[in-house]
Order: sequence, then structure tokens, then C-alpha cells
Amino acid sequence: MSRSETQNELTPAKKIAGNIIAGSMVVLCGIFLLLSGIGVFPLKIGDVALPSCLIAVGLTLLITAVINRNPVSLWLSFMFLTPAAVSLCAAYTSLTYANLYPFYIASPAIASLLTLPMTPRSFKSHIKVILFFGVLAFLFMLNSLIGIGWNIVLPIILVAAGAAIIAVAALALRPVKTDKDK
Repeated sequence: MSRSETQNELTPAKKIAGNIIAGSMVVLCGIFLLLSGIGVFPLKIGDVALPSCLIAVGLTLLITAVINRNPVSLWLSFMFLTPAAVSLCAAYTSLTYANLYPFYIASPAIASLLTLPMTPRSFKSHIKVILFFGVLAFLFMLNSLIGIGWNIVLPIILVAAGAAIIAVAALALRPVKTDKDK
């Protein structure tokens, strides 16, 4: 039986807790948006609606991931929380989406980096995701945040993509160890 097949089902108590947490986050998000909409919080509803919903989903996944020791939910939580942070930065700082979009590209790298402590056995897989998406996001940041022109950034991206293709092809040529080899 594989490791994934032996994972335990959630207990009824954990299922109920997850549903209560999810419902509570939806209620809190709705209350926050209502209070923003009627002017209790001096925030534009258009600036906070999307990030609030993303935060509600992200926090639900984060809390239930910790309760259930579920690294997949933990990873997914950061895939919601990172864009929420980007949206809030775009709305409330001098940075714009044109400056911040590389963080969307970096989202899988950020999620893998923050999930790594819960999944030390998946270290190599997380490092690959961190390197791939981190380098890609960095290359786009050369233009968006540092201001280097596309005439320089695009060729660098193409060189990096070609090098990655060659590296993957070279790694595929390595002999695969089987149970007999151990």
C-alpha cells in the first residue's frame, strides 16, 4: 500500500471543526465587508473585497491545515494569502499591479518555502518549486521593480528557459535506481 493510500480519514470532530472554521471565516469576511461598505471602516469596498475573500479562504485553509497536519491545505493557504497581500499592497501603497505581478508568479515558491517545515521529506521537491518559480519571478522583477528594459529581461528569460530545458533533458538521461539496485 502506498503512503497516500494509508493516510487517515479526518475524524468527525475534525470535519465539524473545519466546517465551523470555514463558516466563521465567511461570516467574519461578510461583517468586515459590510462595515467597510457602510463606512465604519474608511476603506473602499473595491479595494478590500477581493483580498478579504482571499484572506478568508487562506486563513480557513491555514487553520485547518494546522489542526489536521495537512501540508496540501497549508500549501494552498499561501496560494490564497499571497495574492491577498499583493492586492492590499497595490491598493494601499505606491506600488501598482504592474510592479507587483511577479509575486503572483512567485506564489508557488512562497507556498513551498512556508510549507517546507511541515514536509521535510519533500525537501527536494519544494526546493525545485522554490528555484523554478523564484528565479522566474525574480527575472520578471528585473523589469517591474528594478526597471531594466524588456530588451534585456526577455533574452535573459529565454536563456534561463533554454538552460532549464537542457537541465531537465540531461537529468532524464540518468539511470533510474530500482529496488534491486539498493
